[in-house]
This record gives sequence, C-alpha cells and structure tokens, in this order.
Amino acid sequence: MSEKNIMTGGQAPAPEPLISVIVPVYKVEQYLADCVISIVNQTHRNLEIILVDDGSPDRCPELCEQWAEHDSRIRVVHKTNGGLSSARNAGLDVAKGDYIAFVDSDDVIEPDMIATLHEWIRSHDGVDVAMCGTVKVFDDGSEDHIDATLPDKTFTRADALRSFLYHHERMASAVWNKLFVARFFRGPEAIRFPEGLNSEDYFVLSRVYNTMSGLYFSARPLYRYRIRENSITTASVNEHSFDKARIADLCCSYLESQGYEDTAALAYCRMQGWYDVLYDLLDKRADTATIRRCRKALATTVPPVLRDRSLPFGRKARILLMAAAPRAYYRISSRSTR
Repeated sequence: MSEKNIMTGGQAPAPEPLISVIVPVYKVEQYLADCVISIVNQTHRNLEIILVDDGSPDRCPELCEQWAEHDSRIRVVHKTNGGLSSARNAGLDVAKGDYIAFVDSDDVIEPDMIATLHEWIRSHDGVDVAMCGTVKVFDDGSEDHIDATLPDKTFTRADALRSFLYHHERMASAVWNKLFVARFFRGPEAIRFPEGLNSEDYFVLSRVYNTMSGLYFSARPLYRYRIRENSITTASVNEHSFDKARIADLCCSYLESQGYEDTAALAYCRMQGWYDVLYDLLDKRADTATIRRCRKALATTVPPVLRDRSLPFGRKARILLMAAAPRAYYRISSRSTR
C-alpha cells in the first residue's frame, strides 16, 4: 500500500470537480495575459477555461489561441461580436463543468479564489452559490475593498431575493465574484444572459436567487475588478444608458410571474432602476431633455416606495429630492462623496 493511501485510511482522495471558468474577450489585448495567468495558476487545478473571443478586432483572437497551445485546459470559442451577454452565453453553451464561474478579461482573481468558493459550497449545507469580496483597482493604482465591512452570512432564497430587490448586502452585484452549481445553466430551464442589454448580471441573479437553495457570502477579497476608462460601465451616454431601468423591470416582471408577493420590494427595485439611470445621466452631463424624461419616469415609481414602512425617513427624503430636483440632489450628493 502506498504512503498516500496509508495517510488517507486506505482510500484515495476524492477527485477535484471540474469547474468551468468562462472569460468573454473583447479589446483587452493589454490586460488579457494578467487575467489568464491568474486563472491558470489557480490552486484548484481541474479547470475548463473557456476563452470566448467576441469578434475582437485587436490581437486577442491570436492571443487566445496561443494560450490554448500553452495550457490544455483552455479552449477557445471564436464568434462574431455580439456583446458581453452573447459571449457569456456562448461559453455556457459549451461548458461541461460541475460548477460555473465567470471572470471578466480585464480583471484578475486571487490564486485560491476557485478553491475557496468551492470549499464554501461544499462545507455549508443547502448552499449552491458562493460569493467572495471584491477589490476595485483604479488606473492610478489605488484600491477599494468594497465589501470590507460586511459580515459572513448564509442567505436563504427569501433573504437573497429581498436583499437583491432592495440592493442590500451586495446581493445586487455581479456574477464574476461567485461560483454556481452548474444546474442553473443546464436543462429546459437553463438560465442565459439577455442579449443586447447591459446590467445583464441582475437579470441572471434574479433567476438564480429564485431557484437556488442558498448562498454563502464572505467578504474575503478574492476578486480584483479593474476600473478603466471607456469600459462598458464608464462609457458616455449611449443607447444602453437606460438599461438599468429596463433590466429592473424585467427582473420584477419575472419574479411576479413566479408568484413573488413582496410588492414593496418589487416597487423599490423598479424605482432603484430609474434612480440609478438618472444618477448616471447626471454624472455624464446628459442633455436637459434626457434628464427631464428620466426624472418623470422616476417620479412615477416613487409613491409606493414612500409608503414602504421598512425604509428609513432619510432614504425616502433622498429619493423624493432626486425625483423632484435631480440636479440639486446630484450636486449635494457628489460633494458628500468627495
């Protein structure tokens, strides 16, 4: 008997599960190597790394193929440009792992992120999603651990949905700081990202939270999210500037169709979608007509929120001021965050 089997009581250790890591790739030539290196060096070795070239016009297609030659765990999907959702969906369509993770191609992950997320799912009963903390990394080298003050917590379906709709406890965040059991993306009810819209992560999370058993969260900072100019989240006013409101309505309509009954939380989510759109437009110096249109849309969502007894007076006052005098509110709030 080998020494290895003696140490484990005569039984070989259980094999690591296969985990698929989906990486959409588009115009990130200068960042791609750092991203891929952080994935191939994961302590969890049994990975399927899917690089989805979304019709990138730079050297990314060539670089993806070079990585595939370097590491047999990497496979490359080439497709015409369709956007982030389309690229992630293409990765999901070919993924074979027992678990699914997403990494954006200009970000990096800590060496033990995948192993740690898997261990959290394995060691907590009734959990099929795990979520870690996020560090924002700015172009000037500064960093912000945005989850640092949050406690570790296990969320039930009801907990996660309520926090998602009220944008609490980071439940309304992203897919890339999480590990999912693959069942969410398989079979006749397979979840997919909505193509042609930004803020697509909310759409997917509303469906995952509604069908999951539970989620374990720890603020341990394992995902490093790069903030860069001219990315999707920092672009100027364009056709996607209203997507947060569109996605919020899609999420709420889906939950309503599934029998979700917390009407106050649903009303808050719809309001928050327009609130976020309006704040972003103010930040990007949108024209007066666009601001007026968005303010009116926000105002229509405010009345049920003001009747919500779970909300503190201060939050209601800020919402009301945003709906009544958005430019004044923006000047006050932007000064307070400097």
